[in-house]
Amino acid sequence: MNDEEKSEEQLVTEIKKHRKLYSELEGHMADFNLMKPENKPVQDALKFLSPLLMELLNLTTVEDIYDFVQEKLQELVKDAYIIISTYDEPSESLKIRDMIGITPRMLELAKTLIGVETKDFNLPQDTLDEKSKNLMSSGKLKQLDEGLYYISGGRLSREKYGLIEEAFGVDETYVMGFSFKGQLFGSVIIVTKKGGKPLNISTVETILNIFSAVLQNKIAEKEVKKREKLLSLVTDNMLNVVGQIDAEGTFQYISPSIKTVLGYEPREILGESVFKLINLTHPQDQIKVSSTFMESTVSYLPGGVQHRFKHANGHYLWLESLGNPLFDEKGQYQGVVFSMTNIDSVKVAEENLRTSLQEKELLLRELHHRVKNNMQIISSLLSLQSQHIKDDRDLKIFESSQNRVKTMALIHEEIYSSQNFTHINLHDYLRNITKELLTFHIGDPCRVKLKFKVEDVKMELETAIPLGLLVNEIVANSVVHAFPNNRKGEIKVVLRREGDEFTLRISDNGVGIPDNVEFEKAETLGFQLIKNLAKQLDGQLELQKDNGTIFTLKFKELDYKKRF
Repeated sequence: MNDEEKSEEQLVTEIKKHRKLYSELEGHMADFNLMKPENKPVQDALKFLSPLLMELLNLTTVEDIYDFVQEKLQELVKDAYIIISTYDEPSESLKIRDMIGITPRMLELAKTLIGVETKDFNLPQDTLDEKSKNLMSSGKLKQLDEGLYYISGGRLSREKYGLIEEAFGVDETYVMGFSFKGQLFGSVIIVTKKGGKPLNISTVETILNIFSAVLQNKIAEKEVKKREKLLSLVTDNMLNVVGQIDAEGTFQYISPSIKTVLGYEPREILGESVFKLINLTHPQDQIKVSSTFMESTVSYLPGGVQHRFKHANGHYLWLESLGNPLFDEKGQYQGVVFSMTNIDSVKVAEENLRTSLQEKELLLRELHHRVKNNMQIISSLLSLQSQHIKDDRDLKIFESSQNRVKTMALIHEEIYSSQNFTHINLHDYLRNITKELLTFHIGDPCRVKLKFKVEDVKMELETAIPLGLLVNEIVANSVVHAFPNNRKGEIKVVLRREGDEFTLRISDNGVGIPDNVEFEKAETLGFQLIKNLAKQLDGQLELQKDNGTIFTLKFKELDYKKRF
């Protein structure tokens, strides 16, 4: 392909390569004064460097470059053996790739002396000490005093190498390694023959450095392509979109996954303003998204927002966008890196769950409402039935039963009117119970007064229901028995919390419980219920008979039993 057929981008790329290689070449040639007569061989060598460099740049693979190295060295170096080695990744060693000037008969002789075929001979990297690595990575063609023995890392005896050098007519041995990022990736060994033409070290060293620079460039390109391929594989298949916006709010990068996630081609976004994406958000979310973006830009702090975004096919889906400010090495603000994750399925699940919970709440609310109504019906039936009872003892039994049913109905009424179906406000619940009892039993509200001091506590139903029934029994006992013959007095209900323990104190200043009645042994239904309910609460109940009656209960909230 001639220059006219190449694109402008390809030509720019080649020019950059040429500049880089010539720069490296100047570095290698810095020690030469090319005008000196003694450097005429170097001047002659440089006559073909330019076309040589052009040929190298047109080679596409590392293998092609090594073949080219072999060909040029064969032209330049006479009366010498040349061994080219390359790095073998599986064995982590330098292995012989090409041998110039060595005949099959010589290879057989070497195999007999060394005991291994030359193609299988390798030099593991870990056998090289620091001095050897520095020598081979110096960028210089170094002469080795110990010849082949040094090159092999002393793997065979000096005597055997002496035999090889004698058999092959070896005079001097030179080595130069090719390295990239501190890692040897190849080497050239030149072994001159006795009586042969002297080696032009400066010319060969210069040529090898050019080869090394081209090889390094090709290896670097290979690594970049490998990383680009890996990055492309990741960004094409990731489940979210990542990108970068510069300080002016222009998209500099957007991952190819935007096509999969949102249906847009990357070219539709690159170079556009960030407000293009903001305009694609749902109208109801645009203010939220733009304010989050501006706040993060001004504060230089990470930010995030959940919003709806318009897919390329027209429908909206939920995304979570996260942004992080980007700074250069000088601390200058360079823009934002961001990610957008599809959370549509999460939002749909949340909405379904919210709808399901609302339906369950309505169902529970209706259930409590019906239970309350049913208990009110039972209470009404007991009230109607009590109208036909003539015996005072039986009438009191019916009235007590009616009060207990009302107490249980009250808790369902509290739950029905509450926003919480697992906890109940004790202050309101217990106040309603006591007021209901006073209204039912005491005609004159001024005769028996209620002093109520209950902390604003929310309690689980497992504890609140038996507690309410216990308060009902104790207060009912006071209003029925403590103030006979229109006697005046007061009833106190106090509930306080100390840590995780509660103290309930219900007292009256009435006539008190007769001395001949033992609370622990009493068989009346009311006292039995009080004792059983205190036991159900795992509480400690104490009764005092001084100046009326005082019931004190210490208890803790019962462990919540999961309903589902």
